[in-house]
Amino acid sequence: MSDGHPRVLHINLARGWRGGEQQTWLLMQALAARGYRQGLCAYPDEPLAKAVRSLKDISVLSPWQCLLSPWMIGVWDVSHAHEARGVYLAWWLKRLRGMRYVVTRRMQQPPKNRAITRRAYQQADRLVGISSAACAAVQSFCPQQTVHRIPSSHSSRTPQPAASADIRRQLISEPDATLIGHAGALRDAHKGQRVLIDAVQRLRARGYPVELVFFGEGADRESLERETSGFTWVRFAGQVSPIQDYLGALDLFAFPSRHEGLGSVLLEAMLAGVPVVATRVGGIPDLIVDSTSGLLVKPNNAAALSDALASLIDEPDLARQLSNHGLHVAASMNAQAMATAYAAIYENA
Repeated sequence: MSDGHPRVLHINLARGWRGGEQQTWLLMQALAARGYRQGLCAYPDEPLAKAVRSLKDISVLSPWQCLLSPWMIGVWDVSHAHEARGVYLAWWLKRLRGMRYVVTRRMQQPPKNRAITRRAYQQADRLVGISSAACAAVQSFCPQQTVHRIPSSHSSRTPQPAASADIRRQLISEPDATLIGHAGALRDAHKGQRVLIDAVQRLRARGYPVELVFFGEGADRESLERETSGFTWVRFAGQVSPIQDYLGALDLFAFPSRHEGLGSVLLEAMLAGVPVVATRVGGIPDLIVDSTSGLLVKPNNAAALSDALASLIDEPDLARQLSNHGLHVAASMNAQAMATAYAAIYENA
């Protein structure tokens, strides 16, 4: 223990910066503010490892150090695996050093049904899911264990109006256009970008002056750009920062995922006061109550998505009502609440 708190070694072996890395970062920030002694096992050149070096009293360790020299990585009371590969390393550290470990599952699918994976999950001291869907997936894999639900957090940053207004002018070609946006990895099999393009094309065919912008990068960017090369109303803005200022430039946010553990970017859109239309999959209904904090539609259904977007364009009072309630929901899901929940997990692991 350090200052009465468990010493926590976070493990995140992901490449790049996506939702899981954002949530690891937000949690580590909140715990640092409480005086926790923390370490991070990550690839040293990845964005998360670079970011946490700005925090006080943080040790950054490479996966090879933890794997090959586990007795020389310092003294830790508990490790916390934030993504799938990290689970095996946490299990390894428990085997060699008796270090308790916590696993957070961020996907709606169960882990792969392999002997070593079952062992790594079943021997965890605490299991966490970020949504009811993620919890159900882990519970089906480890039916004898308790799975705790700890939702993701927003960043607490809200759009800067002047910056958002300037970004909007850069993104749209027609001043009176309705700007619809999406943020996330450009992987259609997961995020459903082709469904959204189809839905917006249907809106334009009905005479709605709508334009579409995608924020983010991913394996499908080249093919999506090629498929929309003749559409002047589609833009790919790439990875942008701060995302909140870009979300603040939107009229509507669409999130047509085909599957989703939770979709933490939804919290950022809701906190930005942007009306949301999303699919009824995975953990999304934990955040969006249909017709209350946003609109939900069936996945893989461009016609339904188009109709939902049209209803918000046609009924600005409804859009305003949904965004106001969504803002209220998102505001309660902050990093402090997430840190409090994980602190209890670490104490009792």
